[in-house]
Amino acid sequence: MPHSNTILLNTLAHEMRQPLSTIESIAYYLELALPNAEPRVAEHLTRLRQLVAQSGWILSDALTLSQAGAAAPEAVDLDQILRAYVSEQTQQDSLGNRFNLHLDGGPVWMDFRHATQMVSAVCRLLGGAARPGAPVAIVTDVLASGDVQLRVTAVGLMGEDCSPAAGSGLILDCLERMAAANGASLIVRLSDPSCLELTLALPAAPQLTAEFSAFLADEQREPTAPGIL
Repeated sequence: MPHSNTILLNTLAHEMRQPLSTIESIAYYLELALPNAEPRVAEHLTRLRQLVAQSGWILSDALTLSQAGAAAPEAVDLDQILRAYVSEQTQQDSLGNRFNLHLDGGPVWMDFRHATQMVSAVCRLLGGAARPGAPVAIVTDVLASGDVQLRVTAVGLMGEDCSPAAGSGLILDCLERMAAANGASLIVRLSDPSCLELTLALPAAPQLTAEFSAFLADEQREPTAPGIL
């Protein structure tokens, strides 16, 4: 993106955050002022806050794309980042999606900033596709190749037509850019009309790769009879 466009996008994001923050504050005030409001009114106020948050993330994702630079890989504990993100989201939105964690992936070799942005993007994409309260499974494990796999599955999609939520295209663009910058592969598939799955294969940190290779070598080595060198 040309430098002038990047400056313009930064200015736009900065200017938009103030009115979005004001709208969110008004929604919070109305929730406090109308504690006995009809369920439908409370539902609309909650939806209003969710839309404000969604708009903020659309701006953030656009900035991420405009400022994408070269990756500076290091050993990153992806499982820890996932736990922290899900814990924070659970505290902020108890009525949102239920994230089920099954984490056994080990450290990955990627840019730390990209890793945190990737976790947020993946969870927002799948969480936004599923109906509120529908389960979203997050699984990490180590593949036979030594790569670390992150698999996120949403069951019970929002809307029968499976139309993507606003900002989904930007999220996917961000994920593709970060995957390419960090030597990862990305697959998104709709396995059936109610199940969306995203899979990322990420390079393991060098130490983990070496240990895994040594383990395979030990497993494949032919047994030696006792007393024979």
